[in-house]
Amino acid sequence: MLIFWRLCFGHLLADFTFQADFVNRWKRSNFWGMLLHCAMHPVVYAALTYPYLRDTWIKAGRFSLAGWECILAIFVVHFIEDEWRVFTIFKLHTPDNTLYFLWDQLVHLTSIFLLTPYQIVARWQPGWQGLFPEKWPVLGCLLVLATHTSVVLVYFIEKDLFGTPFPKPSEKYFVIAERLLLVLACLAPAALAFVLVPGFLAAMAATRHKGLVGYSRLGFALGAVLAVLFGLAARTVYYA
Repeated sequence: MLIFWRLCFGHLLADFTFQADFVNRWKRSNFWGMLLHCAMHPVVYAALTYPYLRDTWIKAGRFSLAGWECILAIFVVHFIEDEWRVFTIFKLHTPDNTLYFLWDQLVHLTSIFLLTPYQIVARWQPGWQGLFPEKWPVLGCLLVLATHTSVVLVYFIEKDLFGTPFPKPSEKYFVIAERLLLVLACLAPAALAFVLVPGFLAAMAATRHKGLVGYSRLGFALGAVLAVLFGLAARTVYYA
């Protein structure tokens, strides 16, 4: 699972954190924009799995794939899936909704899962290392899920229900910062976390009440719940 979690973290970084708004718009209208977006993924994957790129990740009889070949295969699948999604949305008029967003992420994560080696373990810790052989990539996944991914997910839900437009960059990153602080509060020592988490939730509610963010009550509640749930999961992993 060592490579799997590193690749998942890399996917979330490249698909959300490192995907600026202009890249998201560009990839929907231009081949080169799509290529730029998808090319971010193998670069991040290679950086996170550099010590294992020449190792054999997949082997079936005489057929085998090294790490760098698996990363290229994941890149190809990602490019095809994203191109297909854009084509179906703009040419076949498939609704660009929450279900399609979740399906898109499922396809990407499935390709990572199928091309992940489970026999590779950390070189400094031989033997079976369990579901979470390293904490840092799992914590990284949970941080991105709680912040950037949850913003996009809540946007799709609100768009489906209320026709709400995507938040402006300033508002988006303000909300991401709020949720990051909420997750970090969940990681604080227990006594302090019991004070910080309600305090941050109250502050988030106040910013919405003052009109600093445009979420509906449902969007605010969903975002806060997701941030707390991912924060508690991160706390479980961190203190395990």
